[in-house]
Amino acid sequence: MLLLKNILLAVEDSSAPVQMLKALLDLSGSRGARITALHVVKATPSAQKYDESLLRGREILEKTIAQLALPPEYELRTVLRTGDPKDVVCLVAEETNASLLLMGSRGLNAIVAILKNSVSQYVFQRASCPMLLLRDGFYVNRLRRIAVAVSDTMASKFALKTAVDLARQIEGGQLLLIRVRTRQLDPGETLKVDKPEEESLLLATAAEVARQQGVNYRTLYGVGSPGPEICRLAEENGADLLVLGCQDRRPTIARNLPDLDRLLGNSVSDYVRTNASCPVLLQKTAE
Repeated sequence: MLLLKNILLAVEDSSAPVQMLKALLDLSGSRGARITALHVVKATPSAQKYDESLLRGREILEKTIAQLALPPEYELRTVLRTGDPKDVVCLVAEETNASLLLMGSRGLNAIVAILKNSVSQYVFQRASCPMLLLRDGFYVNRLRRIAVAVSDTMASKFALKTAVDLARQIEGGQLLLIRVRTRQLDPGETLKVDKPEEESLLLATAAEVARQQGVNYRTLYGVGSPGPEICRLAEENGADLLVLGCQDRRPTIARNLPDLDRLLGNSVSDYVRTNASCPVLLQKTAE
């Protein structure tokens, strides 16, 4: 599976991203993957503090190697860099041509993240590869249920393909197909809650894709604001991973500039990233 062939793991003190990576490496599509474990040391005027940070960084990388305990079929390299973590993570992702970036997140909303100089918020804006975020306190030992938000965007179609590919590799796994209707119910209108596919052609089409691939699935339909509804349906149905397509609406010349809607917290992806009760895999695709 291309997504799992060249993984960049940004490591800090938390072991959650390492545990998430181990869960991904249990999937057959990860065989022979190349993994880069990156730790970034912030520059400091104090030589003593800098040396201490370098030593701590080496210890973190050594601990990561021990925790992963990878068999010989995997290629693992460690990278210790100095600089601003936000810039270095993006740079190394480009240098390694990463197919997936995996890192932790404090789950801050957009404005707070900016004010607190959040690494994950910045990288989410700049990185072009898929990004898997784990909020503090989340641990995944095994993937069972993969949720994906279904819409009519190209990014959503890529996200659906990724979710189906992941679910196919999980013995006894299940794909949760989520569709949210933003228009409120008309007076007297009721939902066919037991037949969600009859409520949405997009949902029915996604279900057919899953059937063709032999994937066990459930369809889920909500009404309301997309971000909260996606998070609610994923949590209520026990999702271990939520896959979400993200439209990059900026022109190519401005791709290195932040997306104002996301900076202000007006996007579905920003809400889900900061509020989902499970790890979130974000796939950014040009509109």
